[in-house]
Amino acid sequence: MKKLLLAIIVLLHSIGSQAQIPAAFANHLQYLLDSACTKNKVKGVTAAVLVPGMGVWKGSYGVSHDAVKITPDTWQPIGSNTKTFTTAILLQLQEEGKLDLDDSIGTWLQGIANVSGKITIRQMLNHTSGIYNFTNNPAFSAALNADYTKVWKPEDALQYIAAPSFAPGMGWEYCNSGYILAGMIISKVLNVPFETALRNRILNPRNYNKSILFPQEAATGYIPHGWSVNASGGTKLEDIQVEYNYDNTAFQSMAGAAGGIISTAEDNVHFWDDLMNGRIVNNTSLQELYTTVSMGGGANRYGLGVFRYAGVNGRVGYCHGGTCFGYINENFRDSLSGICITLLSNQDSINNSLLFSRILLPLHRYLIKLPTAAIAGAESKPTISIHPNPVGKQITIKGLKTMTIATVYDMTGRQVLQQAVNNNMINVEQLPQGNYVLSLMTDDERMTMKFVKE
Repeated sequence: MKKLLLAIIVLLHSIGSQAQIPAAFANHLQYLLDSACTKNKVKGVTAAVLVPGMGVWKGSYGVSHDAVKITPDTWQPIGSNTKTFTTAILLQLQEEGKLDLDDSIGTWLQGIANVSGKITIRQMLNHTSGIYNFTNNPAFSAALNADYTKVWKPEDALQYIAAPSFAPGMGWEYCNSGYILAGMIISKVLNVPFETALRNRILNPRNYNKSILFPQEAATGYIPHGWSVNASGGTKLEDIQVEYNYDNTAFQSMAGAAGGIISTAEDNVHFWDDLMNGRIVNNTSLQELYTTVSMGGGANRYGLGVFRYAGVNGRVGYCHGGTCFGYINENFRDSLSGICITLLSNQDSINNSLLFSRILLPLHRYLIKLPTAAIAGAESKPTISIHPNPVGKQITIKGLKTMTIATVYDMTGRQVLQQAVNNNMINVEQLPQGNYVLSLMTDDERMTMKFVKE
């Protein structure tokens, strides 16, 4: 049964990966992207949208510099979204028994100045370690800006870690230092450089052929010029390659396992879909990834290498953004519909909040209002019904005529069950009492309906 389910999931992923969202909806997505970018004076953006079981849309807006346009296949730094990739590798290693996320740093690394060996890997991944964030150190900034062509090693960054911000587990503070150390642990466990682990474990197996750890690996696609107001002190937007002879080498190599990946929007949106659907780590690991901690107030929380956002157009989702000098990006996965959206921009001064709220949200708002069957290009479908409802042990589905995957979500949008439909029946006996959403994914559409578990 497990092999059959895996084969079905792989087949459906292949169908969804190759399909394209119908032209009418693709055109409107491009219109929304153009409108939002024009209104907010964005220099350039690449975008990708993945609707499970239906297709992928790629779009772009703006320029790199002069008359050089950005295309949907333009490569851009993804910054701290790299942290989600790093987390996935560590979860794989835990699945294989090679380490435990509750191992202390001292189990794998010793003698790191200003870093307690008792801090756990988990605390580094959810930013509760208290380790000082080296990118906040003015001395680090001076060293980085002194030579944009320098290739940094992880050890070079560690010298800028100052005294801890708080005791381990006693607070929350976003920290790049923890992810540099996490990358070093991956290298120690596997006895290979981090970029080799990344390629062998995630990039190659999932065919992310337009993603690299830079500069350890060479880019084969075009990387646009970056634009920023930071160098001028906020007075004007500048092309940093032209005005400051900027080179991505120092920033990307410094960021490493915390932020060194360069990718396309399409590769990135597939990563989020693959990760959240258990194609990169297993369901047990996903539950650990989804386990969140408070960021000090508010409804949004942080898991392992992911943010959990509530109230996104009425939905709950998981996401991570990234910021590099001259570049910025946002990624979002709707927990209820499974829709994934990636935006990469070559202008860091618009900031992550603006990119998310003014550009990503309108795309998401449009997508969740579309009729599912219409997106799939179907004018009519047989009536699908489920019974009994409320249900005790098994749900019977009427009207299905094709291979189907059933996914069940609780009312927070968290996936709690996924299985192939056998003989038009789904076993839900293990679910606690409550209200749920059943999602049925066939080879040409996705249908959702509510049910009550008694």
